[in-house]
Amino acid sequence: MAAGALSDAEAFRQALAVDPHDPAATRFLALAAETEGDLPLAAQLAHRFIEADPVSHEGYLLLGRVLPDRPLAAAYGTLGVKKLHFDPEAEANRPPTGLPDPPAGLAAEPDAEFEAVTRELEPHRLLHELFVAGVNAIDASLIDRVLARGADCAPLLLGVLNAYGEDLLHDDDGLVVRALALLGEIGDPAALSALARFVPLEDDTMGGAARWAFLRIARRRPAETLDVIRGLSIGAEALDLAALAQQLCLMPDVPGRSEVLLSLADNLAEFDKDERDLVIVSMLTSAYVMHGGSSQAAATIETKYGALLSRGARQELKNLRAEIEAARQEITEAEEPSIYEVCLDGFDLVEDEPFQRAEPKLGRNEPCWCGSGKKYKKCHLDSDEGR
Repeated sequence: MAAGALSDAEAFRQALAVDPHDPAATRFLALAAETEGDLPLAAQLAHRFIEADPVSHEGYLLLGRVLPDRPLAAAYGTLGVKKLHFDPEAEANRPPTGLPDPPAGLAAEPDAEFEAVTRELEPHRLLHELFVAGVNAIDASLIDRVLARGADCAPLLLGVLNAYGEDLLHDDDGLVVRALALLGEIGDPAALSALARFVPLEDDTMGGAARWAFLRIARRRPAETLDVIRGLSIGAEALDLAALAQQLCLMPDVPGRSEVLLSLADNLAEFDKDERDLVIVSMLTSAYVMHGGSSQAAATIETKYGALLSRGARQELKNLRAEIEAARQEITEAEEPSIYEVCLDGFDLVEDEPFQRAEPKLGRNEPCWCGSGKKYKKCHLDSDEGR
């Protein structure tokens, strides 16, 4: 693009071919289609942009301008204006919306909105309620309404996770936590790949919600979950493999579970010493939780990979073995929290202080600049921002 070999439009089309949920690409192409007068394409891409970043106001305002159905366009546009209020900088600099006026009577009488319009907008409005709630407590009725439209809300909830991964959400951890948990309760195994990116996080809020959600689906749809884990493990990083091993030992015992656990070691040769230790110890721990001290899977792992373990990892494993039976009993007796216990209460998060950067901001989910291998938010983010 910088050299002029690719036009902006062609570059974004290529980006969208690689990642169908690329927010920047869908946004650019949707607005370009509007400028070129191709309103049906603009509407199609606006819907894709909303699913890539459902918190942004831009996709909704665009639908408000290009949809031929005037009541539907007015409803999308109105929601876009509501979202715009949460972005003061964008609101201050925005041009006129160009939104169509609603049919006579509808503006003064919201209850008179057409049923089809209400039905289509409900998932978007529910997500906006979750967004507005932020880290504050919410009412159980909001959870119930989202779950009642679960299949329609799921793409938007996945969009929240996508936007977070693209570093487009800031100070919206409450929304992300609830999106994770709600996807678990909705229960579609198609969400597992997105949930898996959050499972390795160490914190009990976001990482805990992801692990709860992943296991919620695994316990209801174990065979399909096992297929997903098998696919996710191919080419995965050591930390992700360790997280998958943990989920395997907690999910129901289905045919092939031990075989998938053993397959997590397929890429060991590509890892350094510490990464190998992490994967092998996680696999052995999982095998012992699954089958106890006489685990055949654990014996197989020991035979094939035990010689690769460092002295420190062997000591860690020895300590774990002493605790394994108590842990197995605890897991068996543990009562799984409900979706309401995960979602309803508010979240205590650290307040951000104003901070001016001279250099471009490093994304919170990107590898830390120090080379530790950790995500930036788990390493130097706090110290960089003076907290």
